[in-house]
Amino acid sequence: MNPSDTQPSSFRNIREIIESLAVALALAFFFKAFAAEAFVIPTGSMASTLMGRHKDVQCGQCGFPFQISASEESNDGTDRPRDGLPRVVAGTCPQCRYTMYVGADNAAQKTFLSFSGDRIFVDKSRFDFHAPQRWHVTVFRYPGKTQINYIKRLVGLENESIFISNGDIFVKKLAAGLVPSGTGIGYQIQRKPLSALQAMMRPVDDNDYVLPELLKLGWMPRWYSADNSWKRSEDCKSFDCTEAGEHWLTYRNVEPSSSDWSYLSAGKMPPQGAVNNPQLITDFVGYNSGITDSKQYNTGQTVAMRDVNHNGKVLKEHFVTQSGFGLGLNWVGDLALSSRITIQKPGNYLLFKLVKGGVNFLCRIDLRTGQAELSIQDCPQFAPVLVQTPLLGTGTFDVMFINCDEELRLVVNGKEITTGQGRYDTLCEPGGVLPRDRSPNELDLQPAAIGVQDAAVKVEHLKVQRDLYYIACNENSNDNTQCDLRYSPFHSEYPLTENTVASILSSPDRWGNFGKTNVVRFDLKDDEFLMLGDNSAKSKDSRLWTTDGIPCYVPRNLLIGEAVFVYWPHGLRIPGTNIALIPNVKKVRMIK
Repeated sequence: MNPSDTQPSSFRNIREIIESLAVALALAFFFKAFAAEAFVIPTGSMASTLMGRHKDVQCGQCGFPFQISASEESNDGTDRPRDGLPRVVAGTCPQCRYTMYVGADNAAQKTFLSFSGDRIFVDKSRFDFHAPQRWHVTVFRYPGKTQINYIKRLVGLENESIFISNGDIFVKKLAAGLVPSGTGIGYQIQRKPLSALQAMMRPVDDNDYVLPELLKLGWMPRWYSADNSWKRSEDCKSFDCTEAGEHWLTYRNVEPSSSDWSYLSAGKMPPQGAVNNPQLITDFVGYNSGITDSKQYNTGQTVAMRDVNHNGKVLKEHFVTQSGFGLGLNWVGDLALSSRITIQKPGNYLLFKLVKGGVNFLCRIDLRTGQAELSIQDCPQFAPVLVQTPLLGTGTFDVMFINCDEELRLVVNGKEITTGQGRYDTLCEPGGVLPRDRSPNELDLQPAAIGVQDAAVKVEHLKVQRDLYYIACNENSNDNTQCDLRYSPFHSEYPLTENTVASILSSPDRWGNFGKTNVVRFDLKDDEFLMLGDNSAKSKDSRLWTTDGIPCYVPRNLLIGEAVFVYWPHGLRIPGTNIALIPNVKKVRMIK
């Protein structure tokens, strides 16, 4: 037998390799063209859901991990910062509000890398078989320059009139060719599915990152028990209550300013007069708090050197002051309270409370039957909602009570117990008992609480989160896209400093107009869709395209697909280097 009949020739090997590569390339081309494609998020318009160019940092005080936008360092979407552009040197922690210096000459001599944006897979075949859906993250060609791909959340569907008010989205369905008038009657608030809502929520307080040393100095605690019935653990991360009667553990939003931190970081209490009062919760996003080394990009932010005494040795250290504009100027009343609850001894009730606009929204769980009652205090027009929960007898449960989008929701062990029963939007219509434009009052300085009645309970992993707030702005907003109050107390203050903002947010006598926001409306026809970014304060989305002479909508033929998966969030550093190539598996995730 001829050996060539049994052993492939070198030529045949090469040919098979070429054929295999050709088939692989053909399949890849087909997959890219018709099924899925990889994209890189270039900017922070979808932060913190999806990251554009950013710095990943861990707060130098409380250890809370957060991101700072670094899009200023590279305006062409490349992986490396460009020469001549400013460098991000500081950012403010959303947990403890410490403004952290991350410049190359930082005292810790750490290198804070800037990473390119998340890399995602996009399902390009989605719209061939399914209609576009509200709240889905969507990739499309920018109508003003169709060779550029944008990514936003689809908020408005074809043949709808959409208006934005008080941070929420309202919709009225239109008959073809009909143009509505006004922004009230017939519009319905749009609620998010739980998965999308949880993805869009932003942190207000995570008690796992509490700073016991501040409390020892005398700083006001965020979580407190008025009658001292809740006993704080030594690390301050959990609380126990075993006393008879009804007792509440209450949250207040106490946020140190930069000037406060100049003392606190040195182990001293600020002098009398420093801001140490509870404040309203706002739409602050740590991602947007970046400070650069260029004054051209900074408004009221400063970076200076100071002498700091460390154990008798005087060291030079950077002191950073944040601008008032970087701290969030819109009051957010849509909140969620969550905790891990351990029922050590069954009793009568476990209680949750959220406050919005001076109104108490309540969840009362009977630990003898497991039945939960959701209600609105002093509001007989709302029929209490009764649902069954697994909180019966002893055990540990993860519980989340939500008041968002004019609906009360209860989630236990990751499963939503309520299914639409807790809606109260009809009470918020014009002339209703819970008007949408009502202002906050003193009760909103204590916006969340957990209570217990005649039971022994331990709570830990306490978290307060807020809903995403859509700022009502358009081409008539005069470039003031940070605050949508019609009569804002911030507008009369110049310069708007951090302490001025804190003073306003802690003074109820200045809140008379806080519920009265601007309203913007967008009307869509056949095959027109409204796209908004999750980072509302820093997103050039449908609200603002008309400033460039571009319609506010995306035509159907420019829709590319739905974002489904973050496959490369950015790598982790190879130990001992600044090279980030180790897969960051923990942040690989589905996109909600």
